[in-house]
Amino acid sequence: MISIFEKYYFTIEKKKLEDGLVDEILKLSSLPKSNDLKVILERLSKSRNKIISNNFLEIIKQIDKGSSPKDVFEIFKQKYNSEILNRFLDLIYLATTTGTISFQDYRAVANNFIKTKQILDERSSNLLMQKYTILFASSLIVPGILGVVISLIKSLISSISQVGTSLYQVTYWCVIIYIIEYIVISSFYLSILDENKKRFIIYFLILLPVSFLIFFLSSLM
Repeated sequence: MISIFEKYYFTIEKKKLEDGLVDEILKLSSLPKSNDLKVILERLSKSRNKIISNNFLEIIKQIDKGSSPKDVFEIFKQKYNSEILNRFLDLIYLATTTGTISFQDYRAVANNFIKTKQILDERSSNLLMQKYTILFASSLIVPGILGVVISLIKSLISSISQVGTSLYQVTYWCVIIYIIEYIVISSFYLSILDENKKRFIIYFLILLPVSFLIFFLSSLM
């Protein structure tokens, strides 16, 4: 459960970072020394976006300690795994090492960022909708409905013969098996959406007990 919340808050942080980068690159285009690494990093470290300012303060500290900008940028890239951040850092590195980036180039990249971000946001929204739909269905809707169905079947055959009781037992265990299979498939698909198959076991261990709890509570109705 903690891991899921961490993933959620990290996603929010990443989005705020990307939103801020679009604004920052437009500001950089107005700097008189846009090809000066020190000037750029100091400007970014004073950003109103706390995520950007905190990260670039750390970058400045690492460079002051002797790390190369390229190595520090690579660590920053790996931290967020963001296409927008990667291109932003590549632009800064290219601008400060070659001096070939002009003010117009910054603005052109900023416009490109906006278009790219719109596409990425739309894709992210679709994936999140799929993810939370599966979470909601596998933990609440499916086990809840099956629990109610089992409760209705039990009430209908409670006064019938032993055959009816046996049929109820078979149906009951088939439903249990179905819920387990559904949770396995859901957990696997969620881990694919997260692009981390190791999360399969985390989703499984969370969804299975929650689903059974909802199922058993619904079957008592």
